[in-house]
Amino acid sequence: MKVGDLVQRGSRVIEMRKGGKKQNPPKRVGVVIEIHEIPPEMLNGRTDWAKILGRTIHVLWDNGMISKNFSENLLEVISEGR
Repeated sequence: MKVGDLVQRGSRVIEMRKGGKKQNPPKRVGVVIEIHEIPPEMLNGRTDWAKILGRTIHVLWDNGMISKNFSENLLEVISEGR
């Protein structure tokens, strides 16, 4: 994943449920605007969490909202930027 990629929310890390029924993630599309590595001091020596969550991603969604510090592994690339 890199800055400029089009992404949408995936369900690789968590499964969304409402009333006991599996719920699909919203099909909103966004553009990756920033990528940050998780600082080691935030992990408290738990490098296994870094593998599960991935990097932190800032996304500009198609409705104009920005999500900051989104887990990389919750996103799926649908189109690569230039």
